[in-house]
Amino acid sequence: MRQQDSNEEVDKLRLKVRDLELALGQSNDNLAVTFRLTPVLNNLMGLLLTLPTVTPEMIRQRLEIAADAKVAIHRLRKHIEPWGIKIRSRRNLGYWLEDEDKAKIKTLLANTLEKNAAPAAVQGNSDHDQPPATAGVGNVCC
Repeated sequence: MRQQDSNEEVDKLRLKVRDLELALGQSNDNLAVTFRLTPVLNNLMGLLLTLPTVTPEMIRQRLEIAADAKVAIHRLRKHIEPWGIKIRSRRNLGYWLEDEDKAKIKTLLANTLEKNAAPAAVQGNSDHDQPPATAGVGNVCC
């Protein structure tokens, strides 16, 4: 009976940690809308925006993805490439976004918020939050 109580407590703590990560911005619905991200890529992008450096171990543990962290980063890189945003990396250090790329992302998010806050009749076909046209770039699933 003691083991079951311990397992339930661990499960509750995991849920609290997940809620805290959401509150800290790891998961952001505006990211998903702006960049058309899957839930896994959305959480990964949020992690990159929140922390200065993200290690592969952090990606596996925090995002609880079975796939290799390199694969997730590769998919996210391909997905955000049309916006000119680059994920940097260094062996034995991890992955990060430069301050300029973080600023670009925040600007795109602000534009998306403005667009979604405007009344439907006033909204036009603004291209400010769309990626530049890129031949051969399709949807990447993760």
